[in-house]
Amino acid sequence: MSYLILGSGGLGTALAHELAQRGEEWLLAGRQAPKGLDPACYFPLQEVDALAFEALFTLYDGASLPTVVINTIGLLYDLNHMPERRVEEVDPEWLGESLEANAWPQLALGASLSRLMTPDSRLWLCTLSDLAGSLGQAESGQPGIGSRYSYRMSKAALNMGARLLAAEWAERFPGAGVITVHPGLMDTPLQQPFKNELDPAQLQDPARVAPRLLDLIGTLTQSDSGRFLDLQGKPLPW
Repeated sequence: MSYLILGSGGLGTALAHELAQRGEEWLLAGRQAPKGLDPACYFPLQEVDALAFEALFTLYDGASLPTVVINTIGLLYDLNHMPERRVEEVDPEWLGESLEANAWPQLALGASLSRLMTPDSRLWLCTLSDLAGSLGQAESGQPGIGSRYSYRMSKAALNMGARLLAAEWAERFPGAGVITVHPGLMDTPLQQPFKNELDPAQLQDPARVAPRLLDLIGTLTQSDSGRFLDLQGKPLPW
């Protein structure tokens, strides 16, 4: 199998290390090259925009597509915005940025892949989601979660995008599939501002999550396409 990983954060880098140890073919596209790994397997993706994705997929013009694409790109906060705890804090510009960072990359990948796929193409597109984006899961009362309007709404949009893309691909590319996965909380810089609100036992090492995610992807069948799963492969509520 061959893998394309989007995002060089904690889990993206852990996935690259795990794939290297397994002797698999992989390419990591992100803002920084993973230390201790072959730099030839890294593509600089400094921005998450249409031009950046177009440049990335020129690598696959006339070449075989990856069999697995894993999108780990996501955004919870930045230097100017923290997750909202009350509706009065919702800023329309930040809501738009959250949607662009959390929901759009999956669709950009779907579009880029669709331009290169054939009806007999076989691949999986897996995007990290979050149970916080589930309409059927009431989490707002949990410590450290709060309302997080922009984050949670954008993750719900991500899940909807996955279902729509899976339905489209079922007709156009029946050998391809789309899933979103909730990996759980991880001990990464993303959670740094909230560590005092979280039980340390909840925070998983990305190096332990990476092999479980890869093993999960290895068990998928076409009946799983369009699903929202946890790391055990259990369907989660939309």
